[in-house]
Amino acid sequence: MEKDCAVKILGAPEAQVVQTKEIEMEQPLLVCCFPSAGVVGTIAANTLIEKFEMEEVAHVRSKFMPSAAVFLDGRLRHPFRIYGHKEKNLLVVTAELPVAEEGLYPVSSALLDWGATMGVKETVILDGIPVQGLPSDRKVLFAAEEAKVAELEEDETMEILTKGIITGIAGSILSETLCRDMVGFALLTPAIAMVPDPAGAVQLLEALNRLYKVGIDTSELKESAEEIRKKMEDMAQQVEGMRRQQPGIGRPGYERMYA
Repeated sequence: MEKDCAVKILGAPEAQVVQTKEIEMEQPLLVCCFPSAGVVGTIAANTLIEKFEMEEVAHVRSKFMPSAAVFLDGRLRHPFRIYGHKEKNLLVVTAELPVAEEGLYPVSSALLDWGATMGVKETVILDGIPVQGLPSDRKVLFAAEEAKVAELEEDETMEILTKGIITGIAGSILSETLCRDMVGFALLTPAIAMVPDPAGAVQLLEALNRLYKVGIDTSELKESAEEIRKKMEDMAQQVEGMRRQQPGIGRPGYERMYA
């Protein structure tokens, strides 16, 4: 059986988007989600893909990604995938493996070149800002090109991120949108650094609902977020109890990790 990814190239390409399904769209929103704090972007992407039963329409090949296989529900998947939904007018990009530093430009450029052929005019990054413990303030922050700032400021539940640096493939994509006829922006939320944080993903998806009326149901995510919160609070109480019994345990400020 001939496979779509069997492209006649000697060795892996620098970066190449291989489209495996034809899909006609009219200026779709390109939503990019990569592993980060609390894997909130990945959780958000998986929720969109599963709830809307999105189809994989393309994948990215690059010599700058690790040679590894990804299994999802026992099935092999490309590690850098693009899903589409015609009725929702959405393209969702997600990846499990990192892109090497020297490959950030060719990968982001290839992705946006392909996006342009699909009519993409807006690209949004969903990402987490790492914090220690459970975030006390779950507001969504945004960073955007000048053309998009005024629109985002109309949503009073979000705040502008006054300064900072977004690195990795997410930052490279946003940097590349500045050079194109395409608007790029990021929606960010504080997230637990080392633990899956569905509450952060809920914030990002609800912001997407408000901005684009995508109609994604976040009720299941909210339930799992509450379960994780309870487990984290129980862990914090156990750590505090151990610290009181043995004052020398942990490093200074350790008890504030889950504050």
